Amino acid sequence: MRLAVLAASLFLALSSVAAAQPFETPEALLEAFYKPYLDGDFSVDDAVFRSAGLQALYDADAENTPEGEMGALGFDPYIDAQDFELSALHIDTPAISGGYATVVVTFSNFGARRSLSYELVQEADGWKIDDVVSSNADNPYRLSDIFAGAAQ
Repeated sequence: MRLAVLAASLFLALSSVAAAQPFETPEALLEAFYKPYLDGDFSVDDAVFRSAGLQALYDADAENTPEGEMGALGFDPYIDAQDFELSALHIDTPAISGGYATVVVTFSNFGARRSLSYELVQEADGWKIDDVVSSNADNPYRLSDIFAGAAQ
């Protein structure tokens, strides 16, 4: 029994350390971020991928949403849909300027091509997602604007 508890504790500790590793490039961040969408293993808290600013928007939305109600997001802004079956993921070469980067990510979701533009920021612990923009004709949005609209 003690061995099982020790093994489980060690696994969780190593998983936390692996999840806390900084993303040294925008591509590394987005590859790690989309990995669960491709393999179904959503074991890592996705807050590790968000900038402090974006995380503050998520936290404020959670705080201001009455219990049992849906917050600002009625869909997953990282796949521009509610459900997913992703394939053909492509991460473009980032345009980097200082501690900021813009990266276009394209993929198919249930066979429909989607394109999202990621605005990233380099923080002390590596690259982070700061905003997401969809210019897809059927659902254009900027993630930060969705949160701002819900806060009003």
